[in-house]
Amino acid sequence: MDVFGDADAHESVRVAIPVQIHVSFAELLTLLLFTPGVSLTYTELLDDDLIRDTVRFALVSTDLLSLEDLTDRTMAMYRGETPPGQIPPADYVADAAAAITRVFGVAA
Repeated sequence: MDVFGDADAHESVRVAIPVQIHVSFAELLTLLLFTPGVSLTYTELLDDDLIRDTVRFALVSTDLLSLEDLTDRTMAMYRGETPPGQIPPADYVADAAAAITRVFGVAA
């Protein structure tokens, strides 16, 4: 079984540990923008189930202290306070923010 509970013959036995984590809009947006291995297309940002699964993956993959450290940069990008040519582009940041609001019901 893999870390998300899907069958995987090459993995050892795992047990489920329920964890509840409270995250802010800025932290959710940071997870979508800066988690290594997360790279959603504009079209994928329209898929609510994929957004939830991606955030779940990102939470498991991310150090929460590092996440908190990146939120200021993320929010500066969201507010348009970064130079032109930023990575990711401003329209992508806006689309990711809209996806967060749509899926999780939180806004900046």
